[in-house]
Amino acid sequence: MSSSSQLTVALRIRPMNDVEKQRKSNFQCVYPLDGQRVLLVDPEKFENNILRQNRQHERQFTFDAAFGPQSEQEEVHNATTAPLVDFVVAGYNATVFAYGPTGSGKTYTMVGSDKKPGLMMLLTKSLYDKINPHEFTVYLSYLEIYNEVIKDLLNPNAGVLDLLEDERGNVQVPGLSRVKAPNTNRILQILHEGNSRRTQEPTAANKTSSRSHALLQVTLYKNSVQHGKLFLIDLAGSERASQTKNKGQRLKEGAAINRSLLALGNVINALSTGNKGRYVNYRDSKLTRLLKDSLGGNSKTCMIAHVTPSSSNYDETYNTLVYANRAKNITTRITQNRPASADQPYEEAMKEVRKEAARKTQMSHAVSSVQLNRDSDKSSSTSVEKEPLRPILKWNTSVNPGGNRMNNNNNDNRKFSSLFNSLKGQYLANTEKQHKLRERLLQANHEACDVEMSRASKMAILAAWEKHNKEDEEKFSDIISRIKIDVTEQETRLSQLHEMRQKIEKAIRKGYDIALSLESRMKALAKDQHQREMIELLVKMADNDAEKMALHSDSALQILRLKKQENSLQKVHKYEQIADKLISGELDDAERDKLQQEYRIIKNQLNYHLIPLRQDSPIVSWNSQLLTNNGSKLRNALDLSTMLTRLYTINQRLINTGYVQRNLIHHKKYRRHGKDHSKAIMNVTAKIRPR
Repeated sequence: MSSSSQLTVALRIRPMNDVEKQRKSNFQCVYPLDGQRVLLVDPEKFENNILRQNRQHERQFTFDAAFGPQSEQEEVHNATTAPLVDFVVAGYNATVFAYGPTGSGKTYTMVGSDKKPGLMMLLTKSLYDKINPHEFTVYLSYLEIYNEVIKDLLNPNAGVLDLLEDERGNVQVPGLSRVKAPNTNRILQILHEGNSRRTQEPTAANKTSSRSHALLQVTLYKNSVQHGKLFLIDLAGSERASQTKNKGQRLKEGAAINRSLLALGNVINALSTGNKGRYVNYRDSKLTRLLKDSLGGNSKTCMIAHVTPSSSNYDETYNTLVYANRAKNITTRITQNRPASADQPYEEAMKEVRKEAARKTQMSHAVSSVQLNRDSDKSSSTSVEKEPLRPILKWNTSVNPGGNRMNNNNNDNRKFSSLFNSLKGQYLANTEKQHKLRERLLQANHEACDVEMSRASKMAILAAWEKHNKEDEEKFSDIISRIKIDVTEQETRLSQLHEMRQKIEKAIRKGYDIALSLESRMKALAKDQHQREMIELLVKMADNDAEKMALHSDSALQILRLKKQENSLQKVHKYEQIADKLISGELDDAERDKLQQEYRIIKNQLNYHLIPLRQDSPIVSWNSQLLTNNGSKLRNALDLSTMLTRLYTINQRLINTGYVQRNLIHHKKYRRHGKDHSKAIMNVTAKIRPR
C-alpha cells in the first residue's frame, strides 16, 4: 500500500564566525522569527539608494522547522529526522540530505564532532534503540562523488565505481562495499573511517571545505531479508571562484560541484511545479541519479537547508531559501518494502485469475480437457463447464504434466523478459562508458597535439642556436637551459599521453567487443518485432554517438591548429607593418635601428611559430575503432584536414614570396562540417608586393 508524502524542509542558520564578525560592514541578514518562519533582510535597505528605494528589502519564508544560530544537534534531530526512524523500522525508505552554499555548516550537521555528533550518528543510534538486535541486522555503505567519479569510502582499493539501473529503474552501485554494524560503537568506527577518506581541502571561503558529495546508506535487514533503507547525504556546497580564490585543481572541483548542484536545482524546479506530465531530467549528474528515489520516488525525505547569517553572503542565502521554499511542493509516493518472494493476497490472486480467464479462454479449454482425461464421468464435465474458475485455480496449484508445462512456459517467458531487460541495461551502460572513454581520448589527443606543437617550436630554436650562436653560450645559458628543461618535460608528458591513449584505445576496443556480444545475445532472446526494433535502435544510437565523437575529435584538433595559425597571421600583419615603415625611408637612424631590431625579433618568432604548422605529418585521432568501422562517414572531416593542409602550404609560400595581407578566418567557421569549405578557403585572399 502506498501513500503521498510532502518533502519535509527545515532551515538551519549557523552562527557568524570570527572572520565575519571582524568585518565592520557585515551584519546578520537572516533571523528566525519562530520555530518555522525566518526573515531575510536585503543589505541594500541601508544604502539609501534612491533608484531602489521601492524595492522589497524584507522577505519572509516559512518551512517545516527553522533553527537559529544557537540550536543544538539533538534539537535538530528530534524536530526533523527522529520520526524517520519509525518509517525505516516499519519497512519504508527514508532520506536526509543537507543543502546549502559552502561554509554554511552542512558537514557539521550531518557528521558533527566527537563531543557533538551529527545526524549520521544520532539517527543510527536512534535506529538501534528501536530494533531488536536478534531480529534485525544493520549494514552500512559509504560513498562519495568527487568530480563526477564515485568512490567507496570504506574500501579505498575498490577503484572507480559505476552507477547502473536495473530493469525496474532502481539505481545500483555495483561493487560498493557493505559493512555489518552490530552496535553503535562499530557505527562510530565506520563513520570515522569513511570521513577520514573524504576529499577535503581549504579554500578562502571555508578552511575545511568538502570537495565531494558523501552518501551514507544504512540498510536494515529483518530475518535476512531487506526491510528498509536510510540514506544520509552531505552535499558539497556551491561556491563562487571570486570568494574561494580557487585555482587549478580546486577550481575544477568547484566547477564539478556547481554543475551537479545546478542539476539538482533543475530537478527541484521541475518537481515543484506539480505538473503530472512534466519531464524531470535526473541524468544530468550522478548526484541527481542517486537522489532520484529520494526526490521523486519511494522515500520519505527530509531536506535541511543551511545558510550563513552574514550580509556578505546575502545572494547565496537568498538563492538557498528560494530553492528550499520550492522543495516544499515536492511530493513523493512512499511504499512499504516487501520481499520479492512474498505471496499476493487471496483477493488479488482471484482477480488476476479472472482477468486471465476472460482474456484467454483457450486456457480454460485446455484445463477442462485435462480434467476430462482424469475423470470420464459426464457430471464431472458438466461441473467444469458451470464453474470455469475452479479448474483454473486447480491448474495453478496442481502437479499434472499439462499444468506444469503451461506454468513453466510462463516462468520461462518472465525469465526471458527479465534477462532481455538486463542485457538492454548492460548495453546502455556500456554505451555510456564508451562515450566517456572517447571524451577522455579526445582530451588526450588535444593535449598531445598542443604539446607536440610547442615542442617542435622549442626544438627548432635549440637547433638554430646550436648552429649559429654556439659562441654566445654563456650569454644565453639560462634561456637555453630553461628551453631544454621544457623540452624534456614535454617529451615525458608526450610519453605519458601515448601510454594513456593506448590504454583508452584498448578499453574502447574491449567495449566494442562487449557491445557486439550483448547485441548478439539480445537478438537471440528477442521474441517479437518490437524487441528487434529496440535492438536496432540501441545499436544505431551507439553508432551515431561514436561517429559524432569522431567528428568532434578531428574538428577539435583542426581548431587547435587554426588557433595557432591565427596567432601566426597576426604576427604576419605586424611583420608587414614594420617592413613597410623600413621601406618608406622616412626614418632617422635611431628609429631605423629600433625598427630593424623589432623586425628581426618578429621574423624569428614568426619562423619558429610556423614550424609546427609546416609539418607534413597529420595529427591522428587514434580512435582506431571509429576510423575502422565508420571511415566512409568521416570523409568530410578528412577532406577538411586536406584543405587546411593546403591552406597552410599556400600561406607559407606567400610568406616566403613577399608581403602578404590576409583576412583572418575565425575557427568557428570550421566547426560545422556541412558548410562548403571551398568558400572558407576562398575567403583567404593574398596581395603580393614585389620586393
